Amino acid sequence: MKKINNFDLVCKNLGIPIVFIRKIEKSLKKFNGKIYIVGGNVRDLILNKSIINHPDLVVNLDLEKLLYCLEKAKIRFLKIGEKFGSIVVLHKKFKFDVTVMRKDIKTDGRWAKIKFTDNLIEDSKRRDFTFNSIYCDTDGHLVDPNNGINDLIKGNVRFIGDPNKRIKEDYLRILRFFRFSLEISNSVDHKISCLCEKYFKNLKSLSYERRMKETEKILLNNNLKKKEIILSLKNLLEFTFESKLNFTNFTELCIFESLINKKSFERRLKFLLRNNKDIPNFFLKSSTTHFKKRLKSQINFKNYSNRELNMNLLKFNKIYITDQLIIDCVKNKISRNYFDKYLMKITNYKTKKIPLTGEDLLKMGFKPGKTIGEILTRLETFWVEKDFKCSKNECKKFVQKFLP
Repeated sequence: MKKINNFDLVCKNLGIPIVFIRKIEKSLKKFNGKIYIVGGNVRDLILNKSIINHPDLVVNLDLEKLLYCLEKAKIRFLKIGEKFGSIVVLHKKFKFDVTVMRKDIKTDGRWAKIKFTDNLIEDSKRRDFTFNSIYCDTDGHLVDPNNGINDLIKGNVRFIGDPNKRIKEDYLRILRFFRFSLEISNSVDHKISCLCEKYFKNLKSLSYERRMKETEKILLNNNLKKKEIILSLKNLLEFTFESKLNFTNFTELCIFESLINKKSFERRLKFLLRNNKDIPNFFLKSSTTHFKKRLKSQINFKNYSNRELNMNLLKFNKIYITDQLIIDCVKNKISRNYFDKYLMKITNYKTKKIPLTGEDLLKMGFKPGKTIGEILTRLETFWVEKDFKCSKNECKKFVQKFLP
């Protein structure tokens, strides 16, 4: 059995709260319970990479015994996913998904009917890829029933068992195959890619949340800077989002975002959807209001003047303006020097309010109605041209010439 060297030190350096995980395991001792770390954290431990996700844990007890032990030990948890044999344990900033070992009884391409097992080998058989079936105990010993360590180190994205069968069990595995091909392999296995394509049409059976969670990880991957990778993803993402996508200059967008340290899933998605006149129905179903507004927002800069930027800052969300400037810079509509200058101004901008109000205009003698609106519009233009630096008295002096 392989072991992570200097396990406690590695956990500390990578941010895995192994002391608390051992506390959970200690609470299970009445039933000889054992706990294992699985999934992304184990991959990161083996590759000595920074931990991004909260630890996923599995136990060899049924759910009833698990809950009993946690309650006795006064360990906080939420019964989220209980019907799937899973709960969430809370500790400081961490949320641990703790799942009982399971085996699939029935699958339908979206969800599985499961049954508890205390057999680690049985549990491993229901997992998608070999490197996701590596188990790490609380002392750093690795259990690797499907030779996942070797695949992980070599960059092989290999299904456990028959790929065709595993894909049909849960079509989310199509997205996960491409995601891990980017993360682990830096390339896409042509044979498996062709097999996945047969089932692209079934992606629409997956929930909005499951699709978005995986595609966010795909679209933020650093290897999207490679054009050959982009080509292999086009059809996949069009089926996933049920929308036509424009990948022209997308590689350049990814490179530029990385360069300025402003990677954004929403912006990348907005860029891909830019040829759509309306937001595709898929995003209307469950997206937040802010997300839909961001996807729809378009700011047409005519000359990128200081006045134009000020006016846009007054009218639009800073995020939308930043999106547009990044996209325009990628399209070479604006130079990098101008971009840096405008980005600094946007970053430092604080919401401004014209010093003079409609009520002030009435007190000055303007008549209520349409005239007030026209004067305020003129005042706004004047104020913007002065870079928001006019005092109330200066604003009064400007509007006085329009008094009847």
